[in-house]
Order: sequence, then structure tokens, then C-alpha cells
Amino acid sequence: MQLPRQALRIFGDQSRLTQVFTNLLTNAAKYTPEQGRITVGVEPQPARGALITKVRDNGIGIAPEVLPRIFDIFVQSRDALGRSQGGLGIGLNLVRRLVELHGGRVSASSDGEGKGSEFTVELPLVKS
Repeated sequence: MQLPRQALRIFGDQSRLTQVFTNLLTNAAKYTPEQGRITVGVEPQPARGALITKVRDNGIGIAPEVLPRIFDIFVQSRDALGRSQGGLGIGLNLVRRLVELHGGRVSASSDGEGKGSEFTVELPLVKS
């Protein structure tokens, strides 16, 4: 976990933001093998007025054809469907909606199947 030294403030619903990050971390754990690596980094970007949080893993990754639709409802990759913990495909859609309701945005990236993934959440900082 990588955290900034200074205290940072965002304006948001603690329960809903907990839901966002719980979903992202649960997905990372679900799709990363034992002895895999999951990192969380938090980085302020004051010039943009944003707090950037990245959840990275070295798990199964996201197929290039799925990546543009990963936040759509009921979308799951082929590999995710075969996992016993596979969900309904609504979690990432909920993540996107909750982040947007907080004035932020979320994105996903992956170099492809077997190469892990990274989810980036950008939320507005409270101006001092």
C-alpha cells in the first residue's frame, strides 16, 4: 500500500466509497492466484484537484475485447465465468455509477489475459 504523507480530504458518502473499494479489492483478490500481488496506491494531484487511487494486480487480466465494456452491466470475461466465485457482472457497473455520483471517474487497463489489471479511481479533492 502506498499512501501520501499529507492528510487529504474528499467529500463523499463513506459507505458508498467503501463499497467501491471493497468491490475493486475483492475482484483483485478473486482473480489473482495465490502468491500473487495486489497493490493499492493513493496519489494526490492538486493541480487537477483530484485524488487518484489505483488498485493493481498480477492476476488473470482482462481480454482486450472485454476491456471497453468492463463497466457495463452483466459484462464478465470468459475466464471470470468459469470461476467458482464468479458474480453476476454488476459490481463494476455499480463502482462506475457510485464514483460518478461523487463527481469522479473510474477506468480500467490491462495488457491482456494473464497480465493483471489496474483500476484507477479519480475523486475530487476538497478545496482547502
